[in-house]
Amino acid sequence: MRTNTTIRRNVIAALILSGYALTVPPAYATPTLSVAVASQRADADQVALLKRSVAEWNQWRTDNPSVKPDLTEADLAGANLLGANLSAADLTDATLTDTNLTEANLTEAKLTGVKATGALLFSANLDNANAQSANLEGANLSSAKARHTVFASADLRRANLAEADLAEADLTGANLEGANLNCINHPQCTSTPAG
Repeated sequence: MRTNTTIRRNVIAALILSGYALTVPPAYATPTLSVAVASQRADADQVALLKRSVAEWNQWRTDNPSVKPDLTEADLAGANLLGANLSAADLTDATLTDTNLTEANLTEAKLTGVKATGALLFSANLDNANAQSANLEGANLSSAKARHTVFASADLRRANLAEADLAEADLTGANLEGANLNCINHPQCTSTPAG
């Protein structure tokens, strides 16, 4: 009996540490698990700072080099983030539709599941980023650096990848239908001029 109680307590403690909510109904001696778990959201202060001023954001990043920004599920659609330092930021499931990320630093960023249709990523640095299952349809990644970047299962239809550096990028299952691959640096995508 004591062993079962100890196991139950350990399981409950593990669930609490994992973010599950537990409730104890008054008529019962044992807690019950509430299945609803709050999804992770972006840090509202970080999102507000980024939207307010890229210069202030970049200074904050310089002053706080150990902080990895949490922009999970942030709505940054249409924002002008030209030159923003988003290195190592968690942008999982963020909305970046029509966002200007020209010359942005997205090295080692988590871009899993982002919605970035029509985004402008001209000359952006995405080295070692994870853009698995990202929707980059119609995005402009011309002259972008995306070495060792994961684009597995990403939607890159009609994306402009002209002169992008995709050396050792993972394009497994990516949809490149209608994408501009002129002068691209990736063995799977190198186009040869007609003629």
